[in-house]
Amino acid sequence: MAEACMNWRKPVKALLPRSRRLQQTGHSEPDGGLPLVRNKPGLEAVGVAIAELPVPDQLVYPLLDYARQAVQAQVHVGESVLLGDSIAEGILATASGTVKAIEHRPIIHPSHRDALCVVLDVDAKGDENTQSLAASDTLSTERLAQACISGLGGAGFGTALKLRAAQNKVANISYNSSETGIHTLLVNAVECEPLISCDEALIRSDAQTVITAVHTMIKLSVCQRCVLAIENDKVDAIAMLSTAIDAVKSDTGVVIELVRLSAVYPSGAEKVLVQRITGKPLPTGVRATELGILCLNVATVVAAWRAQAGYPMISRIVTVAGSRANTPCNIRVRIGTSVADVLQSTGNAPEADDSRVRAGGPLSGFDLQSLSVPVSATTNCIAIEPPPSKSTAMACIRCSHCSEVCPVNLVPQQLYWYASGNDIQQAQRFGLDNCIECGCCDIVCPSSIELTSMFRYARSSWREQQQDKQDADIARERYEQRQRRLTHREQEARKIREEKKTQLISSKDPIADALARARARKRPS
Repeated sequence: MAEACMNWRKPVKALLPRSRRLQQTGHSEPDGGLPLVRNKPGLEAVGVAIAELPVPDQLVYPLLDYARQAVQAQVHVGESVLLGDSIAEGILATASGTVKAIEHRPIIHPSHRDALCVVLDVDAKGDENTQSLAASDTLSTERLAQACISGLGGAGFGTALKLRAAQNKVANISYNSSETGIHTLLVNAVECEPLISCDEALIRSDAQTVITAVHTMIKLSVCQRCVLAIENDKVDAIAMLSTAIDAVKSDTGVVIELVRLSAVYPSGAEKVLVQRITGKPLPTGVRATELGILCLNVATVVAAWRAQAGYPMISRIVTVAGSRANTPCNIRVRIGTSVADVLQSTGNAPEADDSRVRAGGPLSGFDLQSLSVPVSATTNCIAIEPPPSKSTAMACIRCSHCSEVCPVNLVPQQLYWYASGNDIQQAQRFGLDNCIECGCCDIVCPSSIELTSMFRYARSSWREQQQDKQDADIARERYEQRQRRLTHREQEARKIREEKKTQLISSKDPIADALARARARKRPS
């Protein structure tokens, strides 16, 4: 099993520059990236339906939004909540129970940070088909927000937020109108990273539901074109989708285009996928929706379709795999379940003391320091691996292999130069914020430099610097506002004193005037 799980590395040793790859393969490929051998051991357990992991006795919900910004808890310790109740903005209770604590706990994060979390003692677990909302005839952005539908394939961006900017334009417009803000719905079923197969498992378990859900999103987005992108090595999934596209009828008038892409990692990243489909790069700082392209993960689309029927997003499919996984599988996990519970319930608890558990795939993922961290909407894979082979990093030799494989056309060696020198501002000039942390540069680096970790750290430092600057600006503004208030009060007091002094000087009998004012104050009104 270990040898089979590591086969994806073999073609990397003979990686050719992109120009030569194009000459030899004879077909169009994306800029950069890595063509890796298919390795999806978790699909062996896929049957008619994906099994649901038993709900543990305790669930944990980090009080963070998709941007890792803190949100305010809407519950208090000792309060009883029902499945689907709001715990905080964008966070729902995924089971019924009692709030045990609101405290800091470790979370899934590359820097191993903790966060304030709501801890729920579960007393009524419910199941995946528990309705907490009334069924609706149509899907709306309001329903997406109520059901807390967020991206299940990337950064976890709120689906309602993606649509809301274009909502005013699409209201009361026919399906084929050219006035809509969204002209292309891009459904992302690309997951070419080794091990990860949760989206493919979803398709193979119920392709007809997937296509029905896509038609629902076509109606909501009011698009003129719909592309369902998938790698060409997912033979069974492609066959099932093709059959479902022919079988599912819709009145939108939009045909679902099933586009088969060569399996080049990381084609599933939004920036890369948009370029492969449209032939045009996504400009820096511009979101796909600003160009009229709504890019949604296939599992997100199914979750949105379920929201119309009244089911909130309380779970996600997680791939459990790795060279030390006993029983690789794809399992539906309730959001808030600890990684330890997932591994224990699937029979994949680490047996060796030197085993490491990773969140995400072998390229884009990172090691976990604690197994008590809770599964979130963006946890697509849990991998159990042996310790990494220890190779000492050497100096960069400027070979440019990292630039050849960078899918977003960065110059990683230059970024590394500035990031390692803590010159984050210069690193930003060279596109640090455009890095998608795919890990391609790490694989091809002959000097064994952990470039992605350095960029991840630099981006985190930059965000902290920006947050500190923002906090300092807010504090300075508050101080200046206070100083302005104090100055205004002093000016008003001085004005009153001057007026009274003027009255006193102009008075013929100041004592009599003072007595008259005192009597006036005592006189009943």
